[in-house]
Amino acid sequence: MAGVERRIEALERAYGGPLPEESAAAEERARIIEELEALRPAFEEKMAAEEARGDFRRRRALEELEEVVRRRTRGL
Repeated sequence: MAGVERRIEALERAYGGPLPEESAAAEERARIIEELEALRPAFEEKMAAEEARGDFRRRRALEELEEVVRRRTRGL
């Protein structure tokens, strides 16, 4: 059975299809993004309250994180 799996993986590599590890990684990324999106409303509420008090550290951290993500995704 392992020989068949190796042959399938070789064919997928040859024709540009996803490998099982890549599929698992994509699923994990999607799960993490979904979890982060669920946390976003509470995060934004807390950030707005902090900004109302003049504390912009969370906003700056978010902007820095977004820039890092933009740079990394451009490289893909």
